[in-house]
Amino acid sequence: MSLPILFYPEGTVGASEIFSYFRNLDIRSYPAKSPEEIEIFKPTILIANTRLKVNRETCLKFPSVKIFATVSSGTDHVNFSDLKKESRVFINSPGSNAGSVAEYCWVSLLHFFSEEKLRKKNVGIIGFGNTGKKFAKILEEKRVPHIYNDPFIKDRSQPIDEILKCQIVSLHVPLTFDGPYPTVNLLDKDKVSKLKEGTLLLNTSRGEVLSEKTFQTILDRKDLYKVMDVFSPEPPKGKIAEQMVDLENSIFTPHIAGYSQLGRLLGTYRLAEKLCILYKENPLPPLSEFLQPNQPISTETFLKEEDRNLRESWKNQDWEYFERRRNSYPARKDLGLADLY
Repeated sequence: MSLPILFYPEGTVGASEIFSYFRNLDIRSYPAKSPEEIEIFKPTILIANTRLKVNRETCLKFPSVKIFATVSSGTDHVNFSDLKKESRVFINSPGSNAGSVAEYCWVSLLHFFSEEKLRKKNVGIIGFGNTGKKFAKILEEKRVPHIYNDPFIKDRSQPIDEILKCQIVSLHVPLTFDGPYPTVNLLDKDKVSKLKEGTLLLNTSRGEVLSEKTFQTILDRKDLYKVMDVFSPEPPKGKIAEQMVDLENSIFTPHIAGYSQLGRLLGTYRLAEKLCILYKENPLPPLSEFLQPNQPISTETFLKEEDRNLRESWKNQDWEYFERRRNSYPARKDLGLADLY
C-alpha cells in the first residue's frame, strides 16, 4: 500500500532534515514557483508559501490534497469557508518567526539611534500578539520605554492615538478584513497626520494595513524615518518603487524580516510536530539538533545590504528581484536576544 505523499517547496529551511524522520509519509519537494506541477502525483499534503491563495479554486486544482499547509504564521491567504465546504484542512505555524521579526525591529532602531538615545524615546507597539510581545521583551531588557495598543488585550492597552504620539511606532498586527477590529487600512491618512516630525515608523506586518494613499503620504513625508519590510501590492514596482530608490532616512527590505534561521526552522519544525501527531509518527529530535552554527549573513549586519540591493533592483527596473530574493533568501543567523523557542 502506497504512503500518503507530502510535497514541500524547495528551499524550505530544515525540511529535508526534519521530514527525513517521517516513516508514514512519502516526502518530496517541488520548485516553489510551480506547485501546479505536482498535481499529477496526487499528493495528500501540500506545503506552500503564502503566495498561494488557498480557496475553492485551489481545492479544485488539487483534488487529492486533504491538508494545505505553510511553515509561516500567516493565514490571510486562506479562505477557511471554502476549505470547510470542500472538507479540507489548513495547518500553519503561528508565532514561529515572531522572535526573528522582533530582532529585525531592534536592529532597525539601532540603524537610526544609539541605545543611549533609544532609552530617552518611547516606542509604541500596535498589535500585542506573538511578535509584539517578543519585540516588547527586547525593549524591556534594553530598558527602552514602550507602550502598546491591542483591542483584544484590555490590560494596559493604550488608545491608538496615544501610540501615534510616540517617537517610534511599530506595526505588529495580522491582516484581517472583518470581525470587530479589522486591520486592513488600519492606519489612514488622518492617523498618519498625527505622527510628529522625526517619528520612526516600522511596518513588518502586512502592507495592506496601510492604504495605498496612506503609504504614499508616508513616503511623501520627508520628516519621518521609515522601515518597511512589507508593501501593497508586492512586489512594489513602477513609480512608487522608483520614488523609494533615493528616499533618505529609510530602510526597505523584501519581506524577509522573519527569515532568520531560527524563525524559518521553527516554522518547519512546528508544522512537522503537528503532522507527527496526525500520522502517528515518532517524536522528533530536539530543535537544537537541526541548527547550523555558521550562516552566510547575520541579523546584526544584514540591514544596509538588503536595503541597498533592493533599491538597486528598483533603479534598474528589475521588478522581480523582490520575489527572487524572498524565495531564495539564505538562513540568517539570529542575535539571540529573543526567546525564539
